[in-house]
Amino acid sequence: MLSISIISIFTIFCDFKVVFAGQDSSNESTCIGHSIQTYQKQTAICCRHGIEPKYSGDGQEQDCCSNQTYIIDTQLCCEKSVVFKITDNGRETKCCGSLRYDPKDETKLCCNGKLHEKKLGKRSWCCGQLKMKSNERCCKDLHGDVAIHKKKPYMKCCQTEYYNKGSHYCFRNRKILPLHQKLCGDQLYDTRTNKCCMKKLYNNISDNDPDYDCCGVKVFHKAMKKCCSLSNLIPAATSCCQKESYNTKTERCCDNGPIKFQKHSEQCCGATLYDSKTQGCCGTRSFNISTHTCCSSSGNMVAKYTDNKCCGTTTYNSKAKVCCAFENKIEIVNKSEDNHDSCCSSGSMNVSESFSKNTHYCSLGKVISNEIKMCGSFEYKKDSDICCQGVFEKDGKLNGKKCCGVGTFSKATHLCCTNQIYSRKERRRCDKKPSNGLLNRRPRNMKTSAKGVCRICNDSKRFFVKALKSNGFDVCKRQALKVRIISQRRHSGKRRIKMIIQTDLYSEKDYERKKIEVLLPCSCRRIRASKAILITELEDFRETVRLGDSDILLPWYSSVRKHVLRQWKTCKTKKNDLVVNNMLEIKSFIDYKYNKLTEKNLK
Repeated sequence: MLSISIISIFTIFCDFKVVFAGQDSSNESTCIGHSIQTYQKQTAICCRHGIEPKYSGDGQEQDCCSNQTYIIDTQLCCEKSVVFKITDNGRETKCCGSLRYDPKDETKLCCNGKLHEKKLGKRSWCCGQLKMKSNERCCKDLHGDVAIHKKKPYMKCCQTEYYNKGSHYCFRNRKILPLHQKLCGDQLYDTRTNKCCMKKLYNNISDNDPDYDCCGVKVFHKAMKKCCSLSNLIPAATSCCQKESYNTKTERCCDNGPIKFQKHSEQCCGATLYDSKTQGCCGTRSFNISTHTCCSSSGNMVAKYTDNKCCGTTTYNSKAKVCCAFENKIEIVNKSEDNHDSCCSSGSMNVSESFSKNTHYCSLGKVISNEIKMCGSFEYKKDSDICCQGVFEKDGKLNGKKCCGVGTFSKATHLCCTNQIYSRKERRRCDKKPSNGLLNRRPRNMKTSAKGVCRICNDSKRFFVKALKSNGFDVCKRQALKVRIISQRRHSGKRRIKMIIQTDLYSEKDYERKKIEVLLPCSCRRIRASKAILITELEDFRETVRLGDSDILLPWYSSVRKHVLRQWKTCKTKKNDLVVNNMLEIKSFIDYKYNKLTEKNLK
């Protein structure tokens, strides 16, 4: 008895004779043909007539072709015939049924296993096993049958038939019908004299009659009736409420159906009525608006003149807690002192604390005393410092400067027009353009208007290397960030740059691809560099930051990076001792209006 451990079994059908091949975990397999035999897969193959060697006497690999073998590299198996793959003239052939042909021969055309002759230079196409010309069309059905028709205008295929689409159509891709005929269930009808409503046929009413319509299986006249919920017909003068009609002058349509009202101020609240003058609707319950407040549509209410208040859709005890709201985020925070009445939270709602409006205020997620004035996240003195839209400059007023947008300027040397700073040498007036073509043409000896952090817009690599060698840039700051610019655009006369912070060259700190948006205080042309070095005193980055002239933005080159690190080594090692004169810090653009939270916004 032969014992076989079979892992995979497949069946091969060859001329109605079945050949089974079994495979065990070893290299030995079983061939069940005319007799049961075992063979080694590496040296033999199982064919219909029995076991044959896998390689010929010349060492070429073989395969089965009906009741014979053929060499894979030099021969083809065309159905049951073995033919040579290469012709006498060295052309490679393919099988077309039981015949071989040259696919590059322009006089032959193989259509689904059948070889056709075609005239040289004449274009032909296949339609199943048939050959058709360029002026013919092939129509196929779902079973694979084909028919060739001569091309005509306004004609289309419907399975293997050809029809005029101006007078007929193909119904469900199965049957050709005249345009005025349709099927109502299994019954064919004329749409000019009949109407079908959900497989029910009505006579003497046209499908195209605009005065009639269907309501389920019923047909109705639009001037007399109205369809309610696709099943009920109601008078045309009434309205539909659920599945029945109601009079809009005397009734309200509520959840469970029509309800008669006594006053026009009565409205639906769930399945009942309430007086909208003295009551409110909270979910499906009515309440007295003079004594209660509705927090959410789910029916959550609180009594007025008590310690319970609404915080979004929830309630809280205002004696022990405060409601902290930021855009769409709401959080209830415990009071740290009894007199606290407000809440201050960061943009991510990670840190929230309570405070009193009488003594403190909230700025950029921090609670600050009323005695301290803030510019962004910096303390400043009104008598000496300048705060320009959240951008801070120390001792700006003492130096005779004023604000112009987010930048500062000196009236003695510059002019501010519509938040843009211009040199007085341009002879510009705010209501007129510069004269003598100075706007369009600049003399060669005139310096570029881009300066400070905006030098990256115009200056070349040679300028930055030369300036670093001569200590023209003060790189003694907290960090030098390697950034990658991903997009940039002009907005309100400024250049907005989206960039990814990769690492700090000084501390080698990895920022893990932190995305920020930077606003340059100038309107420059497009920055050509894709990578840059941002040297700044800023430690905390938010989504949008502004750059000032105390910051440095250099194009990323190996020579620039080398001189930055070389100059950094000569700086003081302790960052707390660094002195930066005329500092204009990178600060966040105040997207979140922390200091403008009012009771109206909370509600």
